Amino acid sequence: MQFTGVSMFSAWIVIGVLCSIVPYSASDVFPPPLKRCKVADESCFVAQAQAFFGAFQRGIPERQVNGLEPIDLGSMRVESGGHSESLQFKLVMSNAKLYNLAKSAVVKSLKGFTKDLSKPLKLTMVMDAPELEVRAKYDVDGKLLILPIVSKGDVTIRLDHVQTKSRIMAEPVKRDDGHTYLNITDYKTITKIKGGHFDMTNLFNDNVELRESTLKVLNQEWNTLAVDVQPKINEACSKAFRSILQNLWKNIPYDEFFEAE
Repeated sequence: MQFTGVSMFSAWIVIGVLCSIVPYSASDVFPPPLKRCKVADESCFVAQAQAFFGAFQRGIPERQVNGLEPIDLGSMRVESGGHSESLQFKLVMSNAKLYNLAKSAVVKSLKGFTKDLSKPLKLTMVMDAPELEVRAKYDVDGKLLILPIVSKGDVTIRLDHVQTKSRIMAEPVKRDDGHTYLNITDYKTITKIKGGHFDMTNLFNDNVELRESTLKVLNQEWNTLAVDVQPKINEACSKAFRSILQNLWKNIPYDEFFEAE
């Protein structure tokens, strides 16, 4: 499986670090167990990001930070047919949710924090997750080989051994209060997935033989399916994560992010 576009995973690493900072106020309190880091201490940032996954699986409602288990992805529309003559379909996934990220993510590195506000901030992060799941309602219309597939039901997509390298670009913006805040201008991640697995209910009105044989072919064609399906999952995750991260940053002065040297 080759590296692909915008990922479902990147923002949570940066959120894990920056959620250790409260909106600018006299109290200046951190949500336990998180703390500030010195700007050059990458190991501290990695530790805080990892701690965030464990401590805030239900989010931080008072700061409008949504939960991590599960992550709401909304709806996705996938059209396949350009990569394999045997697989041609239109798939709509609704009420989609991502599971197991907070429980399984391992932060490997997080770099790019700086006190230089004269240019955009570029954060890069590497993270591994052994197994993730996307669960959704599905509506599919297409064909497998010569067999038509028109069905609705539940779909589970398992993603195995997910590796990500992410980039977030943020522009420092000075406001009337004299403080500088970050505005996200670009959000991209490349991902590599070792393998995956589809499971779908109600195929052919749950005719067991047809259902099992169809799923067998779909999973044998995982790499072909992933070319179309994986980027859509990544885009949905990116949209959700970017919104959460920007909402978190909008009231946090960047000059309040770090521990004093």
